Amino acid sequence: MIKGIYHAARSLNNHMRNLERISNNLANINTIGYKRDGIFVEILNQYGTAEIKTPIDLSQGNLSQTGNPLNLAIQGEGYFVCHSEGQYELTRNGSFLISEDGFLVNQKGQKVLGRNGEINLLKYIVDREQSISINEEGEIRVGEEIIDTLLIAQNSDKQNQLGNLGLKYFDFSEIDLDNTQSNYRIIQGYLEESNVNPIEEMENMIRVSKDYETSYKIVQSLDDSIQKANEIGKV
Repeated sequence: MIKGIYHAARSLNNHMRNLERISNNLANINTIGYKRDGIFVEILNQYGTAEIKTPIDLSQGNLSQTGNPLNLAIQGEGYFVCHSEGQYELTRNGSFLISEDGFLVNQKGQKVLGRNGEINLLKYIVDREQSISINEEGEIRVGEEIIDTLLIAQNSDKQNQLGNLGLKYFDFSEIDLDNTQSNYRIIQGYLEESNVNPIEEMENMIRVSKDYETSYKIVQSLDDSIQKANEIGKV
């Protein structure tokens, strides 16, 4: 009976964590580049012990046209690489801008990396008559001059999820930086929307809430049974 309470209480904890993940997904419906949290799944590993898997849904989000030449979306696999103060991040959020000193940066001020390092667009700031164009391979041009090509990272370890925003501090040894693959396209003037489906999340919330209620009733019932057994034992 005690073991039954343990398992039911463990289920309660997992259901609560799933409700938190679903709530977080719903809160990030409008977050650019957000990848939805999956439901906790308990599996047995090769040693026969239980492990909790928390998959991230890395499926493509819809592309929304903005018309801003500094808004970029990745269609397919890959991540933009940004860095600041020696730390690197991967992101699917291509909402970029130009800093006061001419560097291409993200909304947090981190510099976006190209194959040759930090991307400087000072020439574009000085000569506004020239346009910025970025092709599907990520090649950046100001007018007719090639500035650099965006560095697009691949997650070489598919089991090592990068997080629901596609963000993670990392060592370059963990990441495939080979840009010769053709499994992505850079789309200029677009942003990738969150891949959260609100209807699906609401259905998950209803189902998990019912599972939580069932587990709670089991714990309550077993607790009552133990209490009655103790009372009988005192007689």
